[in-house]
Amino acid sequence: MDGNTPQDKALSDSVSTPIPSPQRVLLVDDNAASASGLSRVLTALGYNVTVAGDGVSALALLATPPPPDILLTDLRLPDLDGRELAGAARKLVPPPRVFLITGWDIDPASDEYLSWGIEDVLIKPIDLQFLLSLMRRTDPKEGRSS
Repeated sequence: MDGNTPQDKALSDSVSTPIPSPQRVLLVDDNAASASGLSRVLTALGYNVTVAGDGVSALALLATPPPPDILLTDLRLPDLDGRELAGAARKLVPPPRVFLITGWDIDPASDEYLSWGIEDVLIKPIDLQFLLSLMRRTDPKEGRSS
């Protein structure tokens, strides 16, 4: 890290704030560069990140215990979409919190996404500070935040 990118700045600003407990994150994105960058930042902050580059791989990982605490999934994937992954995640016990990531011009406040079990929608490029604030509200021992 050279400290010049927005991710590097967000990382340096966030390092002093520990996560509530080690959390498992399943990050699903078919853009390898985006997934790698976000995974690197989250791992440096103490998250246990597993990356899947497609929906089929993500489904296999969701079926492997223990389930993730957080699912970060791209909306558009070559084989499945974020909605299908959110549906599969809702069936897990306990279900992870689900955040949708997309580069598409959509309305993140749409009730449609809530009906899929999506807690929030983040438009690319991701506001890392906002994502981290959402993720920090998660404590698997206390259940979902309101």
